[in-house]
Amino acid sequence: MKKTIQVIPWNERYSLGITVIDIQHRHLFNLINEFVYELIFDEQDKTQGVVELFDKLSGYCSYHFSTEEEVWSKKNIKQSLLLDHHDEHHDLFVRIEKFKERISNLEPGLVTNKFIFNEVIPFLVRWLSFHILEKDRFLAVISKHIDTGDDFEKAYQAALKVINDKVFYLSLYVELYVGCFKSLARIAGLITNRDVLKRLSIQKDSYYRHIINNAADPIWTIDKISNQLVEYNESLLKYCKQYYSEVIESNETSEYDLNGFTSKFKIYYDQVDSYNKKLTIEFHDPIIDRYLLVTFSFIENSEFSSNDEICVFVKDITDNKKNIDYSSRLFFYDSLTNLPNRKFMLERIRLAYEASRSSKQHNALLLLDIDNFHLINDKFSSVVGDDILIEMRNRLVDLLPEIDNLARIGADSFCVLFPDISTDKRKALHNTIDLANQIQAVLTIPFDILQNRFSISVSMGAVLFADEEDFEVDQIIGFAESAQLLSKKEGINRLNFYQNELQQLAINNLLVENELRFALPDQLKVFYQLQFDSKKNIAGSEALIRWQHPHKGMLSPDKFISIAEESGLILPIGYWLFDTVFHQISLWNNHLITKMKNVPVSVNISVKQFYDPDLIDYLVCLLKKYEISPSLIKLEITETLMMENFSYFKKIFAQLRGLGFQLSLDDFGVGYSSLSVISEMDFDEIKIDKSFIDCLVDSTKSQTIVKMIVALGKELNVNLVAEGIENIQQYRLLIDLGVDCFQGYLFSYPLPVEDLNLKEH
Repeated sequence: MKKTIQVIPWNERYSLGITVIDIQHRHLFNLINEFVYELIFDEQDKTQGVVELFDKLSGYCSYHFSTEEEVWSKKNIKQSLLLDHHDEHHDLFVRIEKFKERISNLEPGLVTNKFIFNEVIPFLVRWLSFHILEKDRFLAVISKHIDTGDDFEKAYQAALKVINDKVFYLSLYVELYVGCFKSLARIAGLITNRDVLKRLSIQKDSYYRHIINNAADPIWTIDKISNQLVEYNESLLKYCKQYYSEVIESNETSEYDLNGFTSKFKIYYDQVDSYNKKLTIEFHDPIIDRYLLVTFSFIENSEFSSNDEICVFVKDITDNKKNIDYSSRLFFYDSLTNLPNRKFMLERIRLAYEASRSSKQHNALLLLDIDNFHLINDKFSSVVGDDILIEMRNRLVDLLPEIDNLARIGADSFCVLFPDISTDKRKALHNTIDLANQIQAVLTIPFDILQNRFSISVSMGAVLFADEEDFEVDQIIGFAESAQLLSKKEGINRLNFYQNELQQLAINNLLVENELRFALPDQLKVFYQLQFDSKKNIAGSEALIRWQHPHKGMLSPDKFISIAEESGLILPIGYWLFDTVFHQISLWNNHLITKMKNVPVSVNISVKQFYDPDLIDYLVCLLKKYEISPSLIKLEITETLMMENFSYFKKIFAQLRGLGFQLSLDDFGVGYSSLSVISEMDFDEIKIDKSFIDCLVDSTKSQTIVKMIVALGKELNVNLVAEGIENIQQYRLLIDLGVDCFQGYLFSYPLPVEDLNLKEH
């Protein structure tokens, strides 16, 4: 049983049922307990100790909050709730800084026990109780209900019901507060009087004796000259009986046994004197395999004793160390394969990079990604996919000499660090290729999983690095990923090395990303390209983003949209686009002399936006805000992107269509699953890809394909739009083939709304 002075005693009723968070919450309780324990024997002025503890608490909270927010972000929880939770975290840092600022303004000697226990500890208790018992539990309940298949609204209502259980929360609050202030009262005499142990020993005051004996941790005093035990509390007796009874083969703990335990620290008694009045050490007792935090404090002779003494205060930290070790493993290791994760590998890369300064050795990082792994998961379930990943891990471990040089850094991505290959770059290159060939050889052997045989291939990317290269350590994995993506584009089972031009591309993309962060909303513009029917009436329009760059001029989407996708900026950009378009439609509908009244507008939507749980709620809110019909919005997505998770998109599209939005399938005909897409999903519109239009005049094959698409569209009662029409010959052929809606430079360039000629004549 763990023994510690606990100002805030941990109770399992505070647990959320999420292991990594509960472990860290328990550690937070222990950190606040240290505000009492660490300062018991300090000098009267506590300034330095309090500031150090605040810094320690702030540092751990930063780590804990990042872990917590990572856990919540993986759940299907609304972004607004996550932002509120983040603000709660930020508020603690603000309050801590205010405490530190106040301390810095106090005169020396005024940061006392009274300040700590009247202000600091109550604040921390209130914050922890409110945040953990209510805020964290609220998200935990939502998360659990979502994991069991409930939708967000049902999970949210269940969480509200739990939070509104005032009897339950009142009992937790009372338990926490009473436990806190009883503990403070119990050790108050010990904190405020340095000679309290000796005074209790002589006066034999029953009340204060009760306080000492009820301290949860072992306490004793040693005569400085003889090193003999003078005074001790009941906890020391209990501790020795609990952990040493088997060793000494007795159920009784005698004073001799206590002397045997306390004599273990004899070497430290001599290090504490009138000049060095305090010493804290971490002590491991191999006999019982326990870790102890031991504080030795010098007590000068007084009216109660003719000799100097040493007061020893022991805190058993074994459970705490195990929890921290476990939490650290969760932070640095992958739970499925038990391999190091990306964070761990970054540290290994840094060490290898720094070691190359003196060794001049080249290192290699090899990244491998399973080709089309999602197809296995989709067809055979994630259980089979996990078994393949575990077997893949086993084969790589057998091949590689050092397991810490292998990591799982993504869903189906592994990387291998190959340190100290050679001082010769050419030889290092050849050795890396040899290793890649060995890896490919062991992975091409079929996998026998659950009575099925699977063959896989991997796309690989490699980067050579040494201290002579002007690399940032954090960039190295990104360079290997760039090379690996190039391998995927070229086919399967390929290897590419990172080249300088890729590095330059990565740097340029980073610069664009940084500029793009400041482009919203002032520099981004919405252009509209009109669509016309066969009678040259306006049938619709497509909203297109342009970036009015302050130095590069007007940029088309191909210059920045892919970067926005990779960086996550596509979400705020996409929501800004929706808001702008919905607003413009409302203006057109309320304007009596415009040709755009009740004309639908197409908006391209990113795959990442479809994965955002707030998407549908946001669109519905915009409909109410601008009082427009959902039938005036066409949501466009390309079939190739949609095939990444077809079942998910099918579900989301059904919800959107049920709300009244129109759905448009862009670039039809270029994907490998065009027919399966339109056979399983209901679209209002199909856009014939520009590649067929470009060669329509000179290619009878293109004419035949377009003719087939037109026939298919009419059979399915789907509107057809031909995009990218640039000349009259293409237009006439499309008319003959039966297309009745057109978009392209022949009719209209993309223009800002103020340049469109939309007035009725």
